[in-house]
Amino acid sequence: MKRTITSRLFIAIAVFTIISCTTNEGFESFDGFEKKKDVVFDVVITRDGKINTKADGGYDSYVTEQDGEAKLDPSKPFGLMGVDATNYSVLINNERVFEAQGVRSATFDARNWYSTKNILLSAYYPYVDETQFVSGNKAYVIPYRSTETEAGPLVSNTIERSTSYLDMIPLVFRHITNDIGFRICDITFDPGLQGHIRLRKLSAHNVAVEGLFIDSIGNNQGKWIQKVLCDEIGIFDGDARVGVGSDNEKFVGRASLVSDRAHSKRFYAIPDEIKMGKQYIEVVFDVDAFEYNGQHYKELKNQVQKFPIYGVLPGNQSICGKQYTFHLGIDLGLLYQPIEFTAQVGSWETAYQVDLNGIWGENKIYEDNDFF
Repeated sequence: MKRTITSRLFIAIAVFTIISCTTNEGFESFDGFEKKKDVVFDVVITRDGKINTKADGGYDSYVTEQDGEAKLDPSKPFGLMGVDATNYSVLINNERVFEAQGVRSATFDARNWYSTKNILLSAYYPYVDETQFVSGNKAYVIPYRSTETEAGPLVSNTIERSTSYLDMIPLVFRHITNDIGFRICDITFDPGLQGHIRLRKLSAHNVAVEGLFIDSIGNNQGKWIQKVLCDEIGIFDGDARVGVGSDNEKFVGRASLVSDRAHSKRFYAIPDEIKMGKQYIEVVFDVDAFEYNGQHYKELKNQVQKFPIYGVLPGNQSICGKQYTFHLGIDLGLLYQPIEFTAQVGSWETAYQVDLNGIWGENKIYEDNDFF
């Protein structure tokens, strides 16, 4: 009997020892993995999201002052997504990354990453609560209003890193909206009618200001869903004399006309399809009293000219990350000179084509500066 008890006790001790060794080995392996990951982000903003890169050690930053014009607001975080580079399972889900003392950093609980070798990281600014990762499409969806930030919404290029090497992450952000502004001048041909215009108001109508941006992780591609919310954007409200001719053309500011783009009033719009009769610019102006051909003309208040955008941009489509400055020319000849009408009678099936260039002339000139 005594021998039997001893034998059973020996077996029990042996089994306990095996289990203990197995458990300890497992914990040793788990404890050996770093539970907390402290990551610092080196942020660069460029006009197209591209800079010269070199190996894993970092990058050469050939960013000009114009490229780096947009700045992240220190009080606003950017959002971060991280997925497994192999199976695209979510490792970091819409994490807020704040700035403190000029440094953007975050600490991640990485206990679930021990089987992951490489991670794909992508960021977006400003942070939004509703971001949703679509695993089947390897993409995430960002809802944005273009007025949420002075820099305009930004998305970074995707970067791949080993989970054991996350100390410093370079993020190169690119613009995903359009920066839009205006220049204006008096293009009246008749010298006797020139120099009497005072700009009072300017607004852009049916501007796409809210939508969903789908960013594809891994290939640095993204697109806006065209079902966007449109709104009227007020640009100018003041009283400013309009210069005569393109040599005296000035940028439109908030309440005055300015000589440089940096002080102009600009807004950010979501790239949208330009449709005939939909998007247009409305200018309200006064005309001072003046003498013309021996006749006195009284002051006119709140005159309106509308400039359709259709037919201005190539393909009637604005492009992500582009900057557009529209040149507007006000013509008093449309007010003070007689307009002759002609008509042609034809069958119901006749198709009439309108030459927009012939109608709007200089008003259709636009400028694509290709940077913010």
